Amino acid sequence: PQQVALVRGIPLVSDPEVEVNAFAGCNEQGQPFLATTQGLIETVDAITQTQATDQIFGTRTFDTYASTIIPAMVKTKGARGKLPQGLIAQQYQDDPRRLSLARELFGEVLAFTMGHELAHHYLGHTGCANGQGGGDLNPAILGHIATNLIPVLNQPNELGADSAGMIDVLKAGKARQTTSYRWTERGAQTLLDFFARLEQAAGGNPNLLLTVLRSHPNPGFRIPMVQRTAADWRARNPG
Repeated sequence: PQQVALVRGIPLVSDPEVEVNAFAGCNEQGQPFLATTQGLIETVDAITQTQATDQIFGTRTFDTYASTIIPAMVKTKGARGKLPQGLIAQQYQDDPRRLSLARELFGEVLAFTMGHELAHHYLGHTGCANGQGGGDLNPAILGHIATNLIPVLNQPNELGADSAGMIDVLKAGKARQTTSYRWTERGAQTLLDFFARLEQAAGGNPNLLLTVLRSHPNPGFRIPMVQRTAADWRARNPG
C-alpha cells in the first residue's frame, strides 16, 4: 500500500523514438513520469509474435527474426525492431492460439519492463514520486529529459528495480491468472535474452550499444538474478 500511494497517477508517455528503451524520470517541474519508446513496443511485439509462432507450430521464426534484425540494430542508427513483413508464414498468421499466446507474452514482457521502471519511482531512485501524480509531458522533449534531467541510475539501483519489478510481475500473475496462462519470470527472461543478443552482436564496442545496454548491468548477469528472485518468491508464496 505504501508503494501504491507513492506512484498512483504517474502518467505513461509514448516516446516516438525508434531505439528500444523505457525509462522513469522527472520532468522539469519535478513531476514523475514513465515512458516507453515506440521502438520498444515494436520490438516486443515482434519478439512475442515470433516466439508464440514457434511454441505453437515448432518453427524457428524467432531465430530468423533475431538474426535479421539484431545486426541492423547495432550497426545502423534508426534501425527498427518491428516484425518484417512475411516473416511469419501466412498459414499461421490468424491462428487464434498463436494470437492468444502472443498477446499473453506481450503483456508479460511489458509487465516486467514497466514494473522495473515503476520500481525506480517507489524505491526512491528518481526522487520525485511522492504520491503527487504527474503533469503533462510533451513526447518530443523526452530525449532532452532522458539525457539531461533523469538522475544516473547506478548498477545497484538497476538490480534493485529488477528484483522489485519481478516480484510485482509474480504477484500480478498470481492475481490475474487465467485458465491458460500465468505471468512468471518468462517475460523478463525473454526481454533480457534479446538484450544479451544485442550486446553480443555489438562485440564490446560501446559505440554500438543501445542506450538501454549502456545504462544497465550486463543482461547475462541480470537473467540469473531475476530467476533467483522468482524462485525465492515462489518458495515463500506457494500455490
